[in-house]
Amino acid sequence: MLNQLLKFTLVSGFLLWLRRRWKWLVGCGAVIAAAMYLHAEFLAYVGALPPESNRAVAASEYISAAFFAKNLVILASLLAYFLVEMRASRRSWNRSRREVSTPQPSAGERTAAGSAAAANDNVADDGFDFLRHGRKLENRAEKIIKGKTSK
Repeated sequence: MLNQLLKFTLVSGFLLWLRRRWKWLVGCGAVIAAAMYLHAEFLAYVGALPPESNRAVAASEYISAAFFAKNLVILASLLAYFLVEMRASRRSWNRSRREVSTPQPSAGERTAAGSAAAANDNVADDGFDFLRHGRKLENRAEKIIKGKTSK
């Protein structure tokens, strides 16, 4: 049972992490796969040419340039992905610092500005914003007092 709980926790944690990032990861993976496929096709083309023909000699001069281009495309796509992620994490970190420094609105103000705040929160939602910005939980005494004052 503990094993199943651990698996569920790890999988759900990974899916929460992946929820915001899947589009960029798929794009980065597609660029890398395309670069590797094109490089493999070029090497297969060079290998299929007759060994001593002029075309084989000319194409074999570009093999090192093809390796360099493939690795450059892979490096550039990974670097672009990491830069996008760093920018997004810095943006969410700055936003969370601003939220801490500004005073929290009261319950009445929160309901009036709730829709505007919800639109801004969806930008960098980590999956737990519904707990942070949800309604305040009340204990039994608060419910009784609230029920008597509203009657």
